[in-house]
Amino acid sequence: MINKKIDFVLPWVDGNNAKWLKIREQYAPRKEDKGDSQASARFRDMETLKYVLRSIEQNCPWYNKIYLITKGYYPEWLNVNHPKIELITEEELFIDKSHLPVFSSVAIEMNLSNIQGLSEQFVYLNDDMIIMNKLTPERFFIDSKPVDFLSHGFMARDELFELLKKRDSWVHSLNNTLELINNKFKPFNLAKPYLYHRSYSKLDKISNFLLNNIYKKILWLGHWHHPQPFLKSVIDEVYNEFKDEMMQCSRNRFRDKSDLNQYIYRYWHLAKGNFHPFKHNDALISNLDSMSVLETLMDKIKQNKNINFVCFNDSIHVSDKEYEDIKKVLVYYLDTTFPKKASFEN
Repeated sequence: MINKKIDFVLPWVDGNNAKWLKIREQYAPRKEDKGDSQASARFRDMETLKYVLRSIEQNCPWYNKIYLITKGYYPEWLNVNHPKIELITEEELFIDKSHLPVFSSVAIEMNLSNIQGLSEQFVYLNDDMIIMNKLTPERFFIDSKPVDFLSHGFMARDELFELLKKRDSWVHSLNNTLELINNKFKPFNLAKPYLYHRSYSKLDKISNFLLNNIYKKILWLGHWHHPQPFLKSVIDEVYNEFKDEMMQCSRNRFRDKSDLNQYIYRYWHLAKGNFHPFKHNDALISNLDSMSVLETLMDKIKQNKNINFVCFNDSIHVSDKEYEDIKKVLVYYLDTTFPKKASFEN
């Protein structure tokens, strides 16, 4: 087991906070301009934060600190004076304070290099990502490098893709991010161990061969939507390289087609070969479009004890009434799964 410090970092917002709602309404675009960036599900609080934090303490007891990025308020059940908890307000986080207030997680992610005291090795996650099983640090880092995988896609998410499937603000942000990475690492050329690891599927290896030898640039990369290991030094490198583009994204108060996102850090360490290759298949993610989707997800977790990460993702397609019903069942499930209070709970 490694003995280096590993912090966890996650942003959190309570979409029911009256003060925050008033500020958001003040800056929100006119109704006719609103798109998926304005969906209420972007800001609703499923009340999963408590269980995310419990899952870190219970299943990653070797963690150093948890950095919680907030709007300046925090849950009343959280002991903010606990030595394992570091609260960071957006005022403290943002490199350029004139960009505030923001209502977009990607704007927050452009400023991660400004977290003071963050460990070199850290894990970034969202407040709907639960760690289900006991893990060792080696699930995230081996030889001081992030455990990650490179799985190239066969098709770019371009105009042709849009004819087949809608491109939302998230897809646009990934395309913008890939453009920066491709311009920096051109032509793309990575050593074999990172492209053809034994944990990759045959399809992964074929597509990675085409990437390295034919395309010479990244069309698309596969993702797992679960806690992501990063190096602070890489975060700093990326900021120094793309400062202007990242600060432009930081200015976007709401999600926008011009955005980048936090995968810019991941793409950088993949393109440089600064990662330990291994493709784990130990995560589940579901957009909670209905109660039946949640019930199916819980059944899958029960049937597969090897699932280490689950993302209970709120859906922009769920009405407020459905959302309340789903939240009630989800919170009950998580409370029975993680009944023990964390040391930092009041």
